[in-house]
Amino acid sequence: MAIEIVMPKLGWTMEEGVLDEWVKQDGDEVQAGDIIFVVESDKALQEIEAFDSGILRILPDAPAVGSTVKIGELLAYLLQPGEQAPFERADRPSEAPAAKTPPASQPVPSSARRWPRNGSPAASPRAKRIATELNVDWKLLAGSGSSGRIIERDVRAAAAAPAAGEPDLRISPVARRVALNAGISLGDLAAHFAGKRVTRADVEDYAAERRAGPQDKTLPMTPVRRVTRDRMTESARTTAPVTLTSEVDATELLRMRRKLKADGADYVPAYDDLLATIVARALTEHPALNAAIAGDDIVLRGAINIALAVDTDRGLLTPVIRNADRLSLLELTAASADLVERARQGKLGAAELQDGSFTITNLGMYGIDAFTPIISLPQSAILGIGRIVARQMVVDAEGQGLAIRHMMTLSLTFDHRLVDGAPAARFLQRVKQYVETPYLWLVN
Repeated sequence: MAIEIVMPKLGWTMEEGVLDEWVKQDGDEVQAGDIIFVVESDKALQEIEAFDSGILRILPDAPAVGSTVKIGELLAYLLQPGEQAPFERADRPSEAPAAKTPPASQPVPSSARRWPRNGSPAASPRAKRIATELNVDWKLLAGSGSSGRIIERDVRAAAAAPAAGEPDLRISPVARRVALNAGISLGDLAAHFAGKRVTRADVEDYAAERRAGPQDKTLPMTPVRRVTRDRMTESARTTAPVTLTSEVDATELLRMRRKLKADGADYVPAYDDLLATIVARALTEHPALNAAIAGDDIVLRGAINIALAVDTDRGLLTPVIRNADRLSLLELTAASADLVERARQGKLGAAELQDGSFTITNLGMYGIDAFTPIISLPQSAILGIGRIVARQMVVDAEGQGLAIRHMMTLSLTFDHRLVDGAPAARFLQRVKQYVETPYLWLVN
C-alpha cells in the first residue's frame, strides 16, 4: 500500500515550511530512519526521516525545491517493490509514460541524484542569497556539495571567473556604435542580454534604465525573518520595557581571559561566555529577572536557561544554554561554542532554540557602546553588551590618581510589568560587581 509523505508540522505555531532539499531522489530505495528531505521551519533546518522502508516516488507536480509548502500537503509516496504510485495507475490519465522504478539493488545514476524534480540543481539558502548579491545565475552552476548541491564556494567561484577577451555578444553595428557613444561597455550588454541579438532599441532602452538609477528590489521574507518580525512586534506591543545602562570596569575580566589564553586552556571563553556565567550566578540571587507572565500569575522559572543571540546568514537565532548556573566556566564555554557553531551552520534542532529564561546579546564587536535590546517573550529581561574600550579613568579621587582602564557598557532592558526599577538596578549592580571582581563568582 502506498504510504503518503506530506509536509510535516514541526512546531505548534508552524503553518508552512520551505522545501529546502530532497536528500533522496525519485526512485531511490529508502530504509526506515533514512533522511528523505530537509525542511526549513520557523527557526531551523530540520531533516525529515522515513518511518517505513520502500521506494520513493516524488509527485510529478511536487512543489519545487525552495518553495513554501502548507502543512499536510502531499509531496511523495513510499511504495513496495513492484507497486505502482497512485499517479501512475492506468485509470488515471497521464501525458507521459510513468517513470520506471529502478530495482532496489540497482543504484540510481549519480547524474539523477544531482537534480531535483523541477530540472534545476539544488542550492543551499546561503548560496542563493550570495548568488543574488553577486548577480550570478545559480541554476546554471554545477554544485560541489553533497549530492551535487550548490554551495557558497560554487557561487563565489562563478562570480570571480574572469572573462577571456571580448564578451560573447551578438550586436548590430548600429547598436554597437550607440553603445560606445553612450559609454556602455559591451561586457555590460553581454551580461544583460545573454543569448540575445542586441539591437539599437535594446541599447537605447538599457541606457534609459541606467540613467533612471538603481531600481528597488523586493525580496521575500525568510521564515526566520517572519518569526523575528512577529515576536519583536508582539514584545513591543505587550511589554512595558525599561532600559538601564551602567558603565563597568572590565579590566580584571579582560586580564583573567588573557591569562586563560596564555595558559593554553582547552576552551578560551569569549566575552559572551564570561557574561553568561556571571548573569547565571546573579540570577540565582535575583530570581525576579528569571521570570515570566502567565495570565495573572508570575512564574519564577526553576531553571536558569541563558539564550545567546547569534547573528547567522539565515537571521538572528537564540540557542539556549540550559541550566547555566550549574555549569563551570569551561563547561559553559564548551556548550556555547558548540551551539553557536551549529547555529551558523543551520544544524540546530528546534528544541535547542526553546525555553530560554534570559537572553544576552552582544554588539560590542561592531563598535557599539550602548543600545536598547528588545525583550524576547515570555522572558522578563535581556542584557546588551557593548564594546570594551581603554580609557583614562580616575582611580584615586583624593590623590588625583589616573589609570588606563578597560571600560564596558551594559544595557539591561526589563519588563516593568514583572519587575520594578529598584530590583532590576540591584541585579545590574550585582552583574557589575561580578565583572569588576571576578573572584567573587569564581570561588562560588
